[in-house]
Order: sequence, then structure tokens, then C-alpha cells
Amino acid sequence: MIILGIETSCDETALALIETRKTGGVFECRVIDSLVHSQAELHSAYGGVYPNLAKREHKKNLPILFSKLFSDLSVLKVDAIAVTEGPGLEPALWVGIEFARELGEKWRVPVIPVNHMEGHIVGSLLESDAPRGSWQKLKEFELPAIALLISGGHTELVKISEGRTSRGLVSGGEASGWSYQILGQTLDDACGEAFDKTARLLGLPYPGGPHISRLATQAEEEGIQPPVKLPRPMIGSGDFNFSFSGLKTAVLYAVRKAQEEDSFTETYKKGLALEFELAVTEVLEKKTRETIEEVGARALIIGGGVSANRRIRERFEKLTEKSSIPLFLPSRHISGDNALMIALAGALRGAPAERNILRAQGTKKL
Repeated sequence: MIILGIETSCDETALALIETRKTGGVFECRVIDSLVHSQAELHSAYGGVYPNLAKREHKKNLPILFSKLFSDLSVLKVDAIAVTEGPGLEPALWVGIEFARELGEKWRVPVIPVNHMEGHIVGSLLESDAPRGSWQKLKEFELPAIALLISGGHTELVKISEGRTSRGLVSGGEASGWSYQILGQTLDDACGEAFDKTARLLGLPYPGGPHISRLATQAEEEGIQPPVKLPRPMIGSGDFNFSFSGLKTAVLYAVRKAQEEDSFTETYKKGLALEFELAVTEVLEKKTRETIEEVGARALIIGGGVSANRRIRERFEKLTEKSSIPLFLPSRHISGDNALMIALAGALRGAPAERNILRAQGTKKL
């Protein structure tokens, strides 16, 4: 079965093709190709994603990526289309949904709506994202599991267990149902959003995550100490929710004070970036550890763009080693928004009973 994936939830225009099969009842897939066009440079002038600009760029770039995706392939029959239906920016989502609808009607194939956050979970189970790749099984683990989803728009702790709300997903290599329960989420800014806003305060480009990480690494290498102590919001709240707006405000006050005292130097920026990254990592780690203990989780899955952060990856590797449970991290390609994870989630979920019943839901939760 050949699945076309379409992703336009934010500022990445993406298409992907995968092939799937069942071998002895076990789901297997093969990556044909995965293309992503980033709009980050265009949005950098705004310090974040401008929805109408994202919509315009998706409309322009989807046909270009589509031509590129199929240009060097032999005759290929697509059996189904998987498209992100939410959550995300509604104007951007509609572009992908309409593109999928038109193709579905033209090719007379089903269109499968996919939750973007489920895509991040499933994408972290892929062994390899290499194009023209070999057949592969998804990584195996036991339930219940915890998924930590950290991106520019979301910070969520999700319990994954057996259930019927999501059909066709895999556990231990066998097709089975999963159910999702959000145990905690951000009450204001998402994790990645806090990185972007802090980067803007430090005069760094959008997206801010890689630039904050670069300065933090330089601070460690140069022995630079944090110039201030930033708060660890809600670290002792007794629940699994997050809040990052106060952390961003604390950075703002620190920057203003340093500017008034004429101490806002590159050294200061590096030290502040290090302290910010430490604060975010400590909050994520503690909340996740408490969730693992509460649920009795047998695995931890991390997904979303912020999962590419080196410090966060290293800290969670240590956490899961101490907890004696496996950790599933996405490749750098899969960590950001991409259509490969959407195609994969769509293939596992299966076609809906009725075709083309999609609705754009910009605020839809997992």
C-alpha cells in the first residue's frame, strides 16, 4: 500500500511517500521519500509564524514539492492520502486539507485525517527516515507508556495505553489499538514558544531553539556561569502541567536590567542562554519523571521540534536509564514538522469509513 502524507500545520510545507505491508501480521514500512520546505527565513522578520504568510507559502510550495516528489519515480499508484487535520494554524491547515481533498477526488482514493501530535508519537518509533529505504518494523515497547510532546505550539504529557480510540497502531510489533490521555499540558506558552521568545529578547533569529542551544553550549565550553537564577515554573506544583510565560518574563527583566547596567554583552547572553536551557530542562525532566512513576510507565517517547535539543536528549537518556525503561527519540528530520510521520500515522490508523470528511480544527487536542 502506498500512502502520500501531507503536512501544513505551521510553517513547514511537507510531502512524503511511504509503502506499507503486513508480514506475518506485523506492520512494516518503507520510506520512499520525504520532502520539507521551511519558511523559517520568511517568518524570522516577525519573530514567529505569521499565519497568512504561512498560508500563502503553502499554496505556492505544495505543487512544487508534489512535482519534485513524483518527478523521478516510476509509475506509482497511491492508495491513500494522509493529511494533518490539526492541531495547528487554521489557515495553514486548510491549504493542506484542500490539496488532499482535490487529489483524493482526482485519484479516487481515501483521505485519512491525522492528528499532528499523534504523528509526533508514531514518528519517534521509526528506525530510519532514509529515502529509498529498506523495509523496517517500528520500534517495539510495552504499555502503558508516556509521551512527552515538546514543540513550538505544544507541551504535553500523554499516557498511552490499550484502547479502541486509535485503531491500527502498533505495540510490540503487532497491530493493536491505543488510547490517549493527556495528563498534563502547558497553561500558557509552549516549550518551543518560550525558546523563540527568549531568543528574540537576546537578539537571536527565529526559530530560536538552535541559537539558544548554541550559546548555552558555548557558555559551558568557555566556563561562563549564569549571570542570574531563573525560576523553574510549576516545578513543585504537584500536578503534570507546565507554564513557561513566567520564565520568559524573568528573562525579559534580566535583559532589561543588564542593558540598564551596560552589561548586556555576548558573555552575558551566553550565560543567560545556559540558565534558560537548564531551567526548561529541569522542569521537563521533573514533571516527566513524576508522570512515569505515577503511571508505572514501561517506556518514554519524546516527540516534537524541541526534542532535537542536545541537553534535553542527554538528560532524558540519563532519566530513562535510571528508571530502567526504554527511551524513543526521533531523528532530527522527524523531530520537526514533516509529512513522513503523518503518512505513517495515517497508514497505521487506516482509512475512514467515509471519504473526504475532513474539518480544519486549529485548536484540536490529541
